[in-house]
Amino acid sequence: MGKPDEQELRGLIERQRLVALVDHYVTTLDEPSGFDEEWARSLFTEDVRLEHEIAVLEGIEEVAAAHRMVMARWERTLHFSTNHHIEIDGEHAHLTARLMAIHVHPGENPPDSLIAANLLDADAVHTSNGWRFARFAPRTFWRTGDSPEEIR
Repeated sequence: MGKPDEQELRGLIERQRLVALVDHYVTTLDEPSGFDEEWARSLFTEDVRLEHEIAVLEGIEEVAAAHRMVMARWERTLHFSTNHHIEIDGEHAHLTARLMAIHVHPGENPPDSLIAANLLDADAVHTSNGWRFARFAPRTFWRTGDSPEEIR
């Protein structure tokens, strides 16, 4: 195996930056946050399109508001990602990753935690502030446990 050239090294660096973007997303979900527009801008483009199974959200404001609403339902969560596959074409990238999430309900005797396995399919663009998601589409493989809607 020969020494990597400058283009190969640049590709490795950019791939690692995109993995770091995914990691930043999943770890900030578990931290105390207001999920405000500043948080959203650290991850998404201004015109981001978040394609969820129950809704399509467009723009920083909608994405931040939806995260505030959803994350407020849980006592605590644990999110992580793995198996990142990244294809870079200049200033654009397509990536997939496996996401797992554990959501713990509030209260003294909470129902079973919601555990979800998802496939992330996303497009990112390189901006003046680094890589940001332009399209973010998590799809559920399976889930177990109770969602807040199911226990009302």
